[in-house]
Amino acid sequence: MFIKEFDFLSPKISLYYKGSLSHSSSFSAILSIISFIIIATFSIYFSLDLIQRKNPDFYYLNRYTEDAGEFPFNSSSLFHFISLGNYTHNLIGFDFRSFRIIGFNAHYENIDNYIIKKVDHWIYGLYDEDDSKGINHLIEFGEYKKSACIKKYYNSLKKEYYDVNDINFKWPILSHENFNNFNNERKIYNTIIDKCNQETLDLLFDKKYACKNDIEMDMYFSGNYGCKLYFIDEYIDASNYKEPNKKFFYRIENAFSKEIYSSNNLNFNPSMIKTHNGIIFDNIEEEFSYSYDRNDVLTYSIDSNNIYIVYNFWLKNRLLIYERIYKRIQDIISIIGGICESVTFFASFLNCFYHNYIILYDTKTLLFSSIEEYEKKIKKKSVLKKV
Repeated sequence: MFIKEFDFLSPKISLYYKGSLSHSSSFSAILSIISFIIIATFSIYFSLDLIQRKNPDFYYLNRYTEDAGEFPFNSSSLFHFISLGNYTHNLIGFDFRSFRIIGFNAHYENIDNYIIKKVDHWIYGLYDEDDSKGINHLIEFGEYKKSACIKKYYNSLKKEYYDVNDINFKWPILSHENFNNFNNERKIYNTIIDKCNQETLDLLFDKKYACKNDIEMDMYFSGNYGCKLYFIDEYIDASNYKEPNKKFFYRIENAFSKEIYSSNNLNFNPSMIKTHNGIIFDNIEEEFSYSYDRNDVLTYSIDSNNIYIVYNFWLKNRLLIYERIYKRIQDIISIIGGICESVTFFASFLNCFYHNYIILYDTKTLLFSSIEEYEKKIKKKSVLKKV
């Protein structure tokens, strides 16, 4: 039968049996076909891991690092914006006539007499969509359009303010570790919300508005109002080959008070995802990012500076390493080889019992056919003798 040609499970024999080097049977052939289909199915299934870059081996490591990297506060990294709201109403944007937001690449307590023009700083103004190019899909617009984000940079050497689109504008940076740093390369970042300043307000809105007085500002201290800081955080999705770093907005809330202000110490850890994505030879790609850790909140009495809320951004020196290893061709071949051996062994075991029966049957058939042929010859000779 033609189907017997598909039998690869029956053991080979030294002599031909009816033109065949094995005692094949329909059962062995069908079992061979089923085994081949199983092997082919698993081969295709595991080959998809290589073709589609799926199911990597994943490892996690947490270790100390001397250099935690640099992260600018723009849409490519630590983009953030600030809005006002309370516990019973939606966000109301930001009231620039009541409050001012400024940022420093140094701790605000180290600034002499809190005179901002002694140091480089950044002024926050009205947010627009151009400020968050590339991440607009993460932002639900509406009241957010009335929020505040970085709009101007002040160069203390040139005594000039520069807009975001100006060639001389530069972004604040969060960089390096915050311990054991003696070379002044560390850059923390402080965002301070204090009372409205007319000079700053004129700079932002071209002298169109005037700062509110204390009575007009009382609504923020008597109605459970506070600030909502939104910043980009990231988490690792190892199953996503092309975009393992997933961005989303995290929110920090603080209420306003006339007596005390809250100082939020926002701790970030640098992170790295290490990808082994070679096809034959090993190829390693490294992508650096950061991950928000926690917020340590301290409170202080409000002094003459009229500071209401402070956000201190700290970059720690604890590096989070995520490593994923994708399968290469030799790994797939090894897996397929193991599957092939396992399926063949199991199928051969099942075939063994029936195959022994076939050997006995074929042997019997062969012997009886020889006897019958011999008897025919004897009868033929006897007939010839009588003639």
